Amino acid sequence: MKFKVLGSYGARLPGQGTTSFLINDRMLVDAGTVTWLLSLEQQLCIDDILLTHAHLDHIVDLAFIADNVLPLRDRPINVWAPAEVLEGTHKHMFNDVLWPDFTRIKVGAEPILKFRPLEKDKVTEIANIRVTWRPTNHTVFTAGYLLEDCGRSILLSGDTGPTQAIWELGHEADGLQAVLAEVSFPSRMEELALTSGHLTPKLLAGELRKLDRPDVPVWVFHMKPQFLDELIAEIEQIKGFDLKILRGGEELSI
Repeated sequence: MKFKVLGSYGARLPGQGTTSFLINDRMLVDAGTVTWLLSLEQQLCIDDILLTHAHLDHIVDLAFIADNVLPLRDRPINVWAPAEVLEGTHKHMFNDVLWPDFTRIKVGAEPILKFRPLEKDKVTEIANIRVTWRPTNHTVFTAGYLLEDCGRSILLSGDTGPTQAIWELGHEADGLQAVLAEVSFPSRMEELALTSGHLTPKLLAGELRKLDRPDVPVWVFHMKPQFLDELIAEIEQIKGFDLKILRGGEELSI
């Protein structure tokens, strides 16, 4: 599995884009930072987009990629997520007010965006990747994902405060190669983190004890760039885990 980090932050500042990961050049996980990094030719290669939730920093470029490729594709882009995520995305973005409803605007016989709800407790194959999801603890319905390819897997927490089911999924996963875990605010801002459904470095340490896979490297993403130096200093103080920080642009081979 070829895994490229397009954006990895929880807010936007120059050079620091919001969450989006490109898998095998053809599949996106979230669409916070896509169209200002990928060329039109690269955007045309994307056939599937997997969403964790409907917050703007994770879906904003879904609007622009649909607009960019509509006249040039002969088949739809599949947008995958639990039904609650797709319903929120459709209602609040593709509502013919904020943005045109690209689930109705057709390319050939089908709309350019084809929303594909993921069933609960079922493994779904998307772009040759086996996808399993669990709900996480955020302010809107949010999913974390286990992505598996050829016996090797990666766990993506999605946005979350303290939670349980996604760590249970990761603990039991075969061939787990990496965990992507969110951290948004420094530990002194724990009340805000809990209110907004996010983690601090201190809270992350507790979540990783639930995961109980100290052998697996953990890549931290979703940091608020305005607190970046403070967050990095705190993360570097966490012991007992192989923690790394995603800054955008990394290419991981899973």
